[in-house]
Amino acid sequence: MRRLVLTGILKPGTVLDLDRDKSRYLIRVLRMGEGDRFQAMDEGGRDFDCRIVAASNRGVRVELEEPRRAAPAIPSEAYPESDPPATDIRIALVQALPKAQKMDLVVRQAVEAGAAAVFPLISRNCVAREPSDSDKADKLERRRKIVTEALQQSGSRVLTKVFPATESREIMDLLAAEGYGGPKTLFLLCHETPLAGKSLHEYCAGDPESVVVMVGPEGGFDPSEVESFLAAGFLPIHFGGSVLRTETAALYALAAVKTILAERKTWIISK
Repeated sequence: MRRLVLTGILKPGTVLDLDRDKSRYLIRVLRMGEGDRFQAMDEGGRDFDCRIVAASNRGVRVELEEPRRAAPAIPSEAYPESDPPATDIRIALVQALPKAQKMDLVVRQAVEAGAAAVFPLISRNCVAREPSDSDKADKLERRRKIVTEALQQSGSRVLTKVFPATESREIMDLLAAEGYGGPKTLFLLCHETPLAGKSLHEYCAGDPESVVVMVGPEGGFDPSEVESFLAAGFLPIHFGGSVLRTETAALYALAAVKTILAERKTWIISK
């Protein structure tokens, strides 16, 4: 279900004048007008039912109300207690910068897949570079707009946070600063060739509070970087079959991890 993302931490009863982009989205994309209702959430993740009280070429004014509670989900065989539970385990993506505009696609797909954070990475084999602070700032602003658009389009309840591009030598410190670290974080390094290690199901069979998935650029990581990441606690995973593009691998890995974590109660690792 599409859900508009509102700026700030809000409360019911607030009357809000939306900015030009959000107003245009409601009027031109969703074809709404005065009296129509839609769902929204603020930057704190709180849900609202919204009613359009005025709409014109100058913008849209809305009133925020408490959300109406949906009917309970019908139990299924796979999820006997409720329809698929949204895992509260935070999943972050560390994506080495791909060529051209592919990072935009990666960010959009990460939002749709429910990633809590996206960390663009400047690795040794990256063709794409962000050489200046202004370049990094421009790309970060664009990616944050993509996050908002993807949240509104997909209806994801996870407010994805995207970070400035970071050098390989700095990524572990940044992850730790954002709460991804310690024994309760599962670090997974996607590698194009099999390395010694367990299956993805076995890695996810523990009790992680967060998961970090790292994907390399076209051509993969430099061997010295792989060695460094493994030494820092990353565990290697390899998806057999065809070779995936870097932007495909990111979505593939996020979807696999999220599905396994959400369905852990329904499967048992054989001994």
